[in-house]
Amino acid sequence: MKNRTGQLAVTMVLTAMLLLAGCSPKPSTSDVKNAITAELQNTVPVSWVGNLLGGSNAKFESIEIQQWGDYNKEEKYWPVKVRVVGTAELNDPFNPGKVKRFDKISDFRLTKDDYGMWQAELPGGMFQ
Repeated sequence: MKNRTGQLAVTMVLTAMLLLAGCSPKPSTSDVKNAITAELQNTVPVSWVGNLLGGSNAKFESIEIQQWGDYNKEEKYWPVKVRVVGTAELNDPFNPGKVKRFDKISDFRLTKDDYGMWQAELPGGMFQ
């Protein structure tokens, strides 16, 4: 019981320090994966699939965090370098239904929306 009380106290102190520093708590691995999946589901970057119109209907084999950056206080985001492996359908009217595989390492920015949900953003957008 004593050990649990100590752990709770440490957690409360760390949370208070983050709030005072204006820092959002770091998202969990599952938060990162869910946010990236949502971001890329219907908008896969041009360079990832080698098509000027990009890709959509992404299917993910793996999403692996490679590196965390420091919290950006000014713009309020967590930078994270992620390796994303999967497939996407090309948005190409000349090749309907064609599927392309991707295996990319990219930098994402993780922020919370107005409802406290994590969102991922590719700084370069569709033209990475």
